[in-house]
Formats: sequence, C-alpha cells, structure tokens
Amino acid sequence: MPIRYDTMRIDKLLIKHYQQGIEDALGRLNGLNDIARLLEEWEEEFSGYIGTHHALALNSGTDALQTALLALQLKKGDEVIVPNVTYPAVPLAVLYAGGIPVPADCRPQDYQMDPDCAERLISKRTKGIIAVHMFGRPAPLEALMKLAKQKGLFTIEDVCQAESSEYKNRKLGSFGELSCFSFSYYKPLSSCGGGGGMLCFNDPKYRKVAELTNIWKDEAVLLEAGRRFARMYLWDLIAVKTKFKFLKDIIKSRLKTKAFFEKKLWGLGDIDFPRDGKNELTVPQVFVITLRERDRLGQYLQNIGIQWQHPYTPLHKMNIFRPFIRQDMPNSDAYERRALHLPLFSFMKEEEASFIVDAVVKFFASSPKTRP
Repeated sequence: MPIRYDTMRIDKLLIKHYQQGIEDALGRLNGLNDIARLLEEWEEEFSGYIGTHHALALNSGTDALQTALLALQLKKGDEVIVPNVTYPAVPLAVLYAGGIPVPADCRPQDYQMDPDCAERLISKRTKGIIAVHMFGRPAPLEALMKLAKQKGLFTIEDVCQAESSEYKNRKLGSFGELSCFSFSYYKPLSSCGGGGGMLCFNDPKYRKVAELTNIWKDEAVLLEAGRRFARMYLWDLIAVKTKFKFLKDIIKSRLKTKAFFEKKLWGLGDIDFPRDGKNELTVPQVFVITLRERDRLGQYLQNIGIQWQHPYTPLHKMNIFRPFIRQDMPNSDAYERRALHLPLFSFMKEEEASFIVDAVVKFFASSPKTRP
C-alpha cells in the first residue's frame, strides 16, 4: 500500500495555522493572561470528540492521572492494579497520590495487562484498576471493567498512548469513570514539546478536580492533595488546537504506515506483532515487533542509521517498584527480551517506511540462523 504525503505542504500549512492561532489567542486575551475561556472551549471540543460530557485541560498526562486518583478519593495505603509493561509515570502517579501500585503481567499476544493476572492480585486493599492502552492498542476493556464491577473497584483509562484509537466504534477514553490523555511530542495529537494533557469524564461530580488547579480557592483541598496542578499552558493549547484541525490526516497517515509494515513484515523470519481484532482500531505510537534475534537486528538497523527504540523496562525490573511485585512476570520478561520498536510517525514518507522494511528483509536474508 503506497504511502504518499506531501510533508512540505503539511508543514507550511501548520506554520500558517500556528501563526493564526497565536494571533487569535493573543487578540482574545486583550493584554491579560487569563486563558480560562480558551481552555473551556478546547475542553468542550475535545470531550465531544472523545465521546464524554466533560474534560479538564491540564499540564500533562501524569497530572491528569494523579488528579483522577485524587478525584476517586484514593487513600494512603489503597492499592491500584497497574500493568507491569507500562510507562513509569503510571505507578508513580499512584505513589504520588498516596496509593500502592500493584503490577500485573501482560498478555503474550499484545503486551496489554492480562485480566486473569489482575484478578489474582485483588485484595481487601484494592480500590481500582488503571487500564493503560499501551502502544496505541486497546487494553482488554470489557474483561477489566467487568472485573472491576464485580469487585466494586473503579476503572481509570490511561489513553496517553492511544488517543484516537477505538474499541467497538467508540473512542478509547469514553469507557472508564475517568480517562487521561497526553499531548507530548511523539503522540499523533501533540504539542510542540511542552506536553499538556486532558482528563475526561461523564459524571459531573468529578468537576471538583478543577479545585486542585485553583491555588487561591481552597487551601484545605490543596493541602490534602499535596500540590497544585497546573492547567495547560497557552502555547501547548495553541499547538494542540492547531494540530487538531489536521487530526484526520495525521491518523490516516499513521494507519497507512501501519498497514504497510504489517503487509511487508508478516511471515518474515520469526517476526511477530499484534494485529487489530474486528472490534479494534489502533492508531499506533510505534510499531512493535518481537523476534528471537532482537539484539542482532537492532544492531544491524542502528549501523545503517535506523533509530529503533528498546522496549519499556517492565516495572518488576526497576528497583523502586520491586517491593510491590506479587507475581511472576514471564510474559513481561519475554517482551523485554524480544521486543523492538520500529519508528512510525505522522506523514512518514513511503521511501522512509520502505527503507526500514528493506533493511529487515536484508537482515533475514543474510542471517539464515534467524529463520524459524
């Protein structure tokens, strides 16, 4: 499937819209620094896109996750089940909110949290589950939410890596009690480096989390939270709103590159990678493959200038989280040992994607021992 995008045309359009966005925003501020109305408009627009009734624009996805935990009244010593394969900000947010993160092993087929492993970790102190949609892929939402309902637990969706991905024709982030988003630089919908995040929800009672951003409103609330949470900064707001106009094209480009990689790499050597089920739509952050000769392929790609990413270090391999480990993590170990994240970004050129595929093909052609 050919991947053809005029990236120069897109870049010029972005620059033009950035300039217009800055002028419009500054003009509406009338020399003041209160951007509350601009934030409210973006919150309404984004919540409508995701399919929730409310949203709060914050400084980062990590802040969104911590405020979600505080809104759900997590207490000191309460346990929250998190994926063992995830970004460290997830368990850290639980710790910052006063709770205890309890990591669960991943499923071997897609590296998402295994609901069976999560169920075995539930104790009298467990208060909730954070369903993290890793690598843009939907977590096993139905199983996790059913488990949470049976056990009387809350469910938070962490959509920081999966904005615009879908499950059963609904946007991820529209299922849990609260959902968290991030707009850091490598995401499909991103700022220009500063970050920014969103907290989305349907129940209006969670609007109280806005109190955590108003340092002059209620000292008791802030003392209990332990800190003040900042709202999204003006430049990040302008950047995200500008790119939102191009989001359909951004998604289309990433889906085409994903389809290209899937077509060209499927059946090559012992490479494996997850694929969407009939009810899933993954807008990828990267393209994750696994193979026995991961290190050799990685060195080969690096030697010819392809900057691939190492897998996430599972939480059970990080000293700070080892005290919270309560089960073996064989699938996480396999992911760390065999996974390689190939680059995939918005408006990736056909020749760039082909260069990566051709390099992988040449590696297998010159390495007969890697064949299954």
